[in-house]
Amino acid sequence: GVDTTSDSPDCTNDVMAMLREKCPEVLSMIAATDVFPASGNGPRGMAERFNVPYLGKLPLDPNLLKACEEGASFVDKFPSSPAATPLNDIVDKLILALPVEDNEQEETADMQM
Repeated sequence: GVDTTSDSPDCTNDVMAMLREKCPEVLSMIAATDVFPASGNGPRGMAERFNVPYLGKLPLDPNLLKACEEGASFVDKFPSSPAATPLNDIVDKLILALPVEDNEQEETADMQM
């Protein structure tokens, strides 16, 4: 088994050096996985089953996690990241679907009271 306790030393640099030396082609590979099983129509099928709209696909992107952990705006910090455009598309769909008011309209209404 792999020791994942916090007391174990970080061997990332050693592993990366070994990969660069012995099999550098591995470092240019892209790994992908399906979060939803092929049967059952994936996330689209799940949305249909729960009678909610399917908003779109969002690729797994390490920059998204990084921005979340830092409390930063993902689309501002990583505008050319693969998930930036799909995330903006999903947000646009949410804004259109939800009763969201423009902040300027709210501020103007508050000032007139």
